[in-house]
Amino acid sequence: MRGGRQKSPTKVPISIRVSPEVAEYFRSAGKGWQGRVDHVLKEYVAHHK
Repeated sequence: MRGGRQKSPTKVPISIRVSPEVAEYFRSAGKGWQGRVDHVLKEYVAHHK
């Protein structure tokens, strides 16, 4: 069971547009696809500072 709202959110809700191929790639792996997108973007940021 999930709890209520986070006391201190660790992520910020946003809306982005991506190509259909990118969306299909991440969604095809199933539940947790948004977390995987977040991981890839974090890696990119870490290597491009």
